Parts: sequence; C-alpha cells; structure tokens
Amino acid sequence: MFSKHIICLISFFVLSSILAAGVLLGQNKKPAADEAFKKFVSYRQTDLDSALYYAEVALNLGYESQDSMMVVRAERAVGWIYQKKGDFEQAIKHYSISLQVAKNNGFEDRVIYALNSLGIIHYENGEYDQALVYHLESLGLRERQGNKLDVAISANNIGLIYYQIRNYVLAADYLTRSVSLYREAKPGSELPALVNLALCMTSLNRHDQALQYYEEALDLCENECGENIAFESYRGIGLSHYANGDQKLAREYFLKALKIAREYDLKIRITSVLYNLARLDVDMGKMDSALVKVWEGQEIASKHNYKHWSSKNYGLLARIYALEEDFELAYKYQTINDSLKNLIINEDVIIRMASSQANYQERENLETIQSQDEEISRRTTLLALFAIIIVLITVILVILYRVNKLRKKINRQLSDANAIIETKNKELNDINSVLEEKVKERTKELKETNEALLQSNIDLDNFIYKTSHDIRGPLATLQGMCNVALIDIDDAQSLDYFQKIGMTANRLNVILSKLLIINQINNSLITLHEIDIRKVVKDILKEYKKELVAKYIKVENKIEEVPAFKSDDALVKIILNNLISNASKFYNSSDRIESWIKIEATRLNGRVELKVIDNGIGIDDKVAGKIFDIFSKASEVSDSAGLGLYLVRLAVEKLRGTINHSKTREGHTQFTVGLPMG
Repeated sequence: MFSKHIICLISFFVLSSILAAGVLLGQNKKPAADEAFKKFVSYRQTDLDSALYYAEVALNLGYESQDSMMVVRAERAVGWIYQKKGDFEQAIKHYSISLQVAKNNGFEDRVIYALNSLGIIHYENGEYDQALVYHLESLGLRERQGNKLDVAISANNIGLIYYQIRNYVLAADYLTRSVSLYREAKPGSELPALVNLALCMTSLNRHDQALQYYEEALDLCENECGENIAFESYRGIGLSHYANGDQKLAREYFLKALKIAREYDLKIRITSVLYNLARLDVDMGKMDSALVKVWEGQEIASKHNYKHWSSKNYGLLARIYALEEDFELAYKYQTINDSLKNLIINEDVIIRMASSQANYQERENLETIQSQDEEISRRTTLLALFAIIIVLITVILVILYRVNKLRKKINRQLSDANAIIETKNKELNDINSVLEEKVKERTKELKETNEALLQSNIDLDNFIYKTSHDIRGPLATLQGMCNVALIDIDDAQSLDYFQKIGMTANRLNVILSKLLIINQINNSLITLHEIDIRKVVKDILKEYKKELVAKYIKVENKIEEVPAFKSDDALVKIILNNLISNASKFYNSSDRIESWIKIEATRLNGRVELKVIDNGIGIDDKVAGKIFDIFSKASEVSDSAGLGLYLVRLAVEKLRGTINHSKTREGHTQFTVGLPMG
C-alpha cells in the first residue's frame, strides 16, 4: 500500500512539471497568435487566401498555448472566410466549434457572436429550422444583457426567417420591433430592418406601405447606401411595382439591383434578381430571354449550394416548358423542384418548432422565478435540510455500494461483448479483403474493355477513311470509262446502260465523299476564323446555281446585317451546304407550284441563328424524329444515302450548337441552327 502511495506522489510531481512547462511554452506562443490574428484582420477584406492562412496560424497557436479565447476567435474567423468562399459545410463546422468552446468557458459575448454566425449561415443555406434555433437562443441572451441594439439585430434576423417561411404576420411583428429598437438605441441604424420590413409589407400586399419604407431607407443613406441596402431597396421596389402590375417600372428597378449585385459580386443576390427578371420575361412571353436568365442564376445557385434559389429556378423552368408545351422537360424540372423542396424544412414544421421554442423560452423564465422562490425557502429551512442531507448521504452510500456491485457485473458483460465484437470485426476484415480483390478485378476488366472500345473506334475511323480512298480510285476510272463510252458508242441501248452506270457511280462517289466528311468531322480540331455568313451563303448558292435554275427554284436570301463572328468555316459550310442541298433535292416538282428556298440569318442572345425554309414535299411526321440519324431518309423519293442531315447534326454538335426541324404556320419545312459566336 505504501509503495502505491509513493508511485502516485511521483506521478503527480511529474505531471505537474509537464503542465508547468506546457504553460510556459503556451505563454510564449500567445503574442504570436495575437500577431497572426491581426494579420487576418488586415487581409480579410482584400485577400481571403492570405486571411485564411493567418487565421489558421492563430488557431493552431491558440490550441498549442491553450488560449481558449483565441481558439474561439480564430475558429469563428476561419468559419467566416469559408462562408465568404461559399463552403458552408466547413464554415458551419468551425462556427460550431467556436460556439462549444465559448460555452464551455463561459464567454457569453462570444457565445452570442457564434450563435449569430451560425444562424446567418444556416439561413443563407436555406436551413431555416436550424437558423431559427440559433437566433432565438441569441435573442434570449441579448435580452438578458439588455443591449437594445443587439436585441434589434436578433429581432431582425428572426423576422427574416419567418419571412422566408411565409409567416409574414409574425415576420412583420419582429421586424417592426427591430426598427423601433434601432431607432431608440441608435437613430439612423435601422436601414437593414427597414428594408426587410418593406419586403414583408410587399408579401402582405401592402404595397403602398412597402414603397414608403423603401423611400425612407433610401433617404436615410442619402445616395451613399451600402451595396446590400441599395440592392435590397431597388429589388424590393421592383417587387412592389411587379405586384402592382407595372412591369416597366419593375424591370427598371430589377436592372438597377442587378447592376449593383454584379458590381460587388454578390452571388446570392445576382441569383435572386435574375429569377425576378426571368419571371417578368415569362409574363411578357419572352421565353428565350427568360431561359438565359434562369440558367445563369441556376449556375450560381448550384455552385454555391443555394437550395432555396435552386428550388425556385427549377420551378420557373417547369413553368416555362409547360407554357412551351414541352411537357417532358416541364415534368423533369418540376420533379427536381419537388425534390429540393423536400430538402428544405416544411413550413408547418418550422412554425411548430418556432412555437415550441417560444414556449421553451417562457417555461425557462417561469423556472427561473420558481428557482428563486425555492432558494428563499431553502434559506429559511437550512437547519432542517442539514438533517435531511445527513440521511441522504447515508442513502447515497448504500446506493453507491449497490451501484458498484452492478458496475462490476456490467463490466464483466462488457468484456464478453468486446470479445464477440473483436471476432465480428475480424470476420468483417476478411470480407472486406475479398470485396477489395473483386473490385480490383472488375476495375481491371472495365479498363481493358474501355481500351478495346477506344481502339475499335480508331480502327473503324481508319477503315472508313482507307476504304473510301481505296474505292474512289477505281470509281474514278469507272466514271472515266463511262464518259468515253458515251462519246464513242452510238447504240441507244448501250448508251442508256452506260448512263445508268455513270449515275450510279456518281451517287456512290457522293456517298464516299460524305463518309470522308464524317471521318473529317469526328477527327478534326475546331479552328476559329472570322466568318462572313453572307459571303458563305453566296458562295454555296453559286455551286448550286445550275441545279436550282434547272429545277426552277427561286432562292430568297434574307440574311440581315449579322456582324462577323468566330467559328470553324469548314463546319459552317458543311451545315449550310447540306441544308440547301436537302431543300433543293426535295423540291415540289408540280407545275402548279412555284418552288422556293428562303435562307435567313439573325443574331439572337449572343448566338447566330440560321434558318433554311422551303415549300418542297415536306417531311412525314412518322419519320421526323429520325431524320438526323445516319442512313435515315426523309422520303422514298430521294435517291440519296441518308447522310446529309446526319452530317449537319455532327457539325452542329461539334460546334456546340443546336439544330431542330419544325414546320411554319403555312406548313413549310424549316431547319433552325443556333451557333455560338466564338
């Protein structure tokens, strides 16, 4: 027993020495941590990467020096930078650590800061239930401290959450309280809450009152509003005018808001105002313009994981395609919208949770009052309690004895359970090893299959190229012999045979040429040149002049003044050549109809749109969906191989463009090609 005491005493002195050395080392690192944090502050508005570096240095030094306050500040700083970078998952992680350390050490002010940061980031991420929990807790702490300005901030944040879950009445209550507190504590500081209250009034259809609040907000900052206030004011005024049916004024203010958002690179705000402008375009029937805006906004929302705006964008896409009667795409995007809505907490659940939280606050206050009454009662009955405590100690000792026996029994059971777990773990490891081997085998097989498929495609391209070249030589000889025979032979029947052989050889030559073009498109690299579309069309029409005149086909060249754009001239020529050839080939040979081909080119939304329209025999609806497939023929009248429109599709896809076939109102055949302008 004596030796055990000696060992414990030695261990205590060794541990005390280690802790003392650690404290000395930690004290030496505190100034370095403070210096690193100052560097973070100086860089945070200009260079986020440098700011992150110094914040992490301060964090590591804070942990090493066991400086809890520095750990709390640095964790929140690192979270702030990740929030600015759009990495919400990392930001929430660091904010949560800051909150926990602050709570453990009783840093109430830092607890409030961390709660506020967590509430804001969950709000921005569309997780309104979590945001409400943090802001309500923050509100309780701030009310206890009695700082009106801080209470106003929390009330404003809670009002915003209720606004997002469409509880506008409750949102208006909190926001009205926030504006009032701001004006009492610091007149002129109520701008954010005033703008949010105006938004709430818009949603409550009190548009005149909303416009009044927006004007008050803009007057307060006197043309020196910060970017966030100016943005929200302009966007809110736009929403009010939109609700009043004044689309012109609504667009004017939405565009002002968009200009500010782009100037200051406010990602989430760019997304929101693009949605408003797109919705306005849909109401005005400008579907193409609306789609451009929605997809631009959705690209930002997807990149930064803005679930709320992703849901709104996909809902608007579903509406657009439904109006366009493309019900397949409408159903697709509505499904995505429904899925995203399920990720965002249900409105009723949030309202019930908010109600529960409010009840919790009320119960907490009642418990505080009750505990005070009990404390008074305990002080008056201290002597009686002393006797009770002695009895309780005796009872506790008995309970401890029984608990100790139970603990020993449980320890034995735990030991047996651990043995079983170790056995199961060993079995799992064996299974994992087998699975890893199988995965390696399947991966190797997949790689070999991919390599074989790639080689097969290369061999196929080489085969088409070589075969086409090898056949064209004898084919040219055959054509030459037919031409000579047509000159030298007088027999009518023989001449007829040689003419048919010559025509067949010409058709085969055309097919081989198109196969070579397919190989050329598949294997060529895009080379961008300045394209003068008028000149390209003019040159192609020269090639077809003889054929068009012979068929009495009138060509209407309706190309507008389209500025030169950059694209691959060879691929553009292939597209136009085959579309014009197709229109000429399937002309209406009736003497009662004057055949014509219209060629149009316009610039639309940063793209060049080419149209080739003809009044030929048309395309049967039964085969319309397959006309761009290889060897697909639009009509049995054609003596072609069905490669022309396939070549067009390949060339358009190579240029990352679009092509579609449709009928005009008069029933004429129309092909529309959209190409990017370089």
